[in-house]
Amino acid sequence: MHPLDGLARMTEFAGNNLAYNLEFIPADRLAWKPAPGAKSALEIIQHVTGALTAMRPVLTGGAFTRREIPAPADCRSAQEILRSATRDYAAALRQVDPSRLGDMIELPFGSFPLAQCSGFPSFDVMHHHGQIAYIQTLLDDQEDHFQVG
Repeated sequence: MHPLDGLARMTEFAGNNLAYNLEFIPADRLAWKPAPGAKSALEIIQHVTGALTAMRPVLTGGAFTRREIPAPADCRSAQEILRSATRDYAAALRQVDPSRLGDMIELPFGSFPLAQCSGFPSFDVMHHHGQIAYIQTLLDDQEDHFQVG
């Protein structure tokens, strides 16, 4: 088993669950913001996808590269870009040369061993899953929604 396989699996699990949870936000509320400075569910997906995409080149020895990710227009497109980004990131995690895990990586917000910072986007997906769940409660959905498998 690859040393980052557990992280890759968690990234896939979290990404799929985040995408699944979008189905429980009414279509007319996906662009809604609970406060003026807050992000909407669609903007959260745009952000998460950007983090996964920006970090992927680091896994192969490249630089952290932010690119403009267009905001998804609806639930289906949000789910598609998120699932694609998490699949691609998980696949890249499984391709990391294990001998590089101790390499120090310079990111815009500090220097970290690759073994640590390779998990930052995965953590970001999980963090924003919680934000989507919170938006659901603000819209009076009090159920937990998990997609397993």
